Amino acid sequence: MAIPAFVIAWRPVVPLTLTLRGLLLRIQGRWTEFRGYTPTDRNLFYLCAEIIPIGFASGALSFNGVFVLKLGASNALIGAMSSLPALMVILFTLPAARLMSNVRDHKPWMTITLGVSRIIYLLIAIVPWVLPAEISAVAIVTLIVVQAIPLALFNTVFMTMIGDVCPPDRRSSLFAIRTTLLSACVAVSAFLSGLFLDRVAFPLNYQILNLIGFALAQYSTYLVNHINYHPAEHPAEKQKATNPAPENAPKPRVSFRWASLRTALHEYRPFVNFSIASFVCWFGAWGAGPLYTIYLVRMLNLSNSWLGANSTLAQIAVVVSAPLWHRIIKRKGDLWVVMRTVLLTGLYPWLIVLLPWPAPLLVIGFANTLNDTAIGIAHTSVYLDIIPAAKRSTFIATYTTLMNVGAMLAPLIATPFADIISVPIVLIICGAIRLLGATLFWIIPPRKASPGTTNTPEPVAAASSIQS
Repeated sequence: MAIPAFVIAWRPVVPLTLTLRGLLLRIQGRWTEFRGYTPTDRNLFYLCAEIIPIGFASGALSFNGVFVLKLGASNALIGAMSSLPALMVILFTLPAARLMSNVRDHKPWMTITLGVSRIIYLLIAIVPWVLPAEISAVAIVTLIVVQAIPLALFNTVFMTMIGDVCPPDRRSSLFAIRTTLLSACVAVSAFLSGLFLDRVAFPLNYQILNLIGFALAQYSTYLVNHINYHPAEHPAEKQKATNPAPENAPKPRVSFRWASLRTALHEYRPFVNFSIASFVCWFGAWGAGPLYTIYLVRMLNLSNSWLGANSTLAQIAVVVSAPLWHRIIKRKGDLWVVMRTVLLTGLYPWLIVLLPWPAPLLVIGFANTLNDTAIGIAHTSVYLDIIPAAKRSTFIATYTTLMNVGAMLAPLIATPFADIISVPIVLIICGAIRLLGATLFWIIPPRKASPGTTNTPEPVAAASSIQS
């Protein structure tokens, strides 16, 4: 019996339909984990919901580096735009951690600092209207640097909050959903923003995107404010409640002792190994960061539409791969995934130098994001797992300060070298540094801390032991 022609025509569509149905079922399964009426479920719901408006905002705001470049910024100013915010984080993270250690209710600080930091997008939008063109680029970079000050406090509280409101067995699901939602929103927003920029006069096009980004970002802040967050009680607070100190007792002082440093390094070896490997690996990424904009826009003369398409494809890669990586992490573990995917991180700067044409660059960016998605999900989970819950604020402040030292120094080193020996050669060097850092994850693996390590001494951070 002959098969009808319409059946033959639809046969290739059947596997695609089944694949899409399976993908929708997996997404539904992940989302079901965050439905319910418990406080934890509601908190995780808002953590997923707030990422949607900020995702659309991020796609529009991702062109601010190009905006500054087209306003006449030099290579040195582009490097400063990457390094000086890190300096602000270095200066303000540890004081913010100490401030939060003495504050019982963190939520108002988290919401206010996030809202204040996002007002910067409104100010960036109006800069070309109120300042001469020759200083607009410097003014926008200055605003971006100032924005890092409230963000330093927010990031300390936000990471602590995630560790407190999200159970360990649900972190990979939370990170996978947040990553998928963020990437899907950025993909749509970046593509449309690139088309918009090429069709509207400069600088009005970038100003409109910043106004839209400001409105969406503040709606995200409104959703963050719905998270019901009560920080976990620190053991020192319990002791203070049961045995209050005399009124005239001397206040603890910040001191430095080499013995304390050696003890901290020994007791928190997984944290030390993780920090060293991450610092070296990400140092190459931080150095290459400002050079990508210079290389793609100034040297290859790629259009805003191409930049938008490249960002969109990268975000599609995240949406496609995040559920798959989540399943692999469930089977193999976070550290297993990090130690393997990190080995490929240094290839991206090499490949874009070796294949500097629009079409291959799109394919390379897509493939690179497939790999980076796994690191983004698993790396943070490993980080939260190896630090004691009762001392999370101090560890996060220590790690954040160390990482931002690298984020500050790397662009300041890479950008001047690019002016001397060319941008492509420095990109190749940055890729080599990333590969070196990737090998450190194998040489000094950050094995997860075993339960029951929360009674050990505080780590020594930034050349001094911090007493809470």
